[in-house]
Amino acid sequence: MKKMISLALVIVLMCTTLGVCFAETPGMRSSNYFHCYGTNMSDAGNGVLSITFSCVGMGVCSQLGVATYSVEKLNDDGNWEDVSGLLNGQTGSNTAAYAFGRYFYGVSGETYRLNVTFCCTLNGGSEYKAYTSASITLD
Repeated sequence: MKKMISLALVIVLMCTTLGVCFAETPGMRSSNYFHCYGTNMSDAGNGVLSITFSCVGMGVCSQLGVATYSVEKLNDDGNWEDVSGLLNGQTGSNTAAYAFGRYFYGVSGETYRLNVTFCCTLNGGSEYKAYTSASITLD
């Protein structure tokens, strides 16, 4: 059932990314490869973080998506600590836009953020963009 919900979410978000990315940082248009990229995180309840990654290329890309990502938790000292290790992302081939979702099982009351490396291969060249998301506190 979770896969069906995730698939439905990805389809809806793919339609959305054609007009708008969830990028939280301005100035994404300075790239010859990416039109925009970013993440959307929401509290799915019971300590579960629902994550959606999305990006739009500057044309039909040979490869487009997320190379790697990690989840960080805000610790009691006010520092961010990696709680997931480096995780493999997901990419699409021969596409102008790509989105996919993941769940992360955290702890209610904790604050999380993402470190993501987006990747794009277009016209024989490649670009990788490092991205840090806004934070979210799980209920």
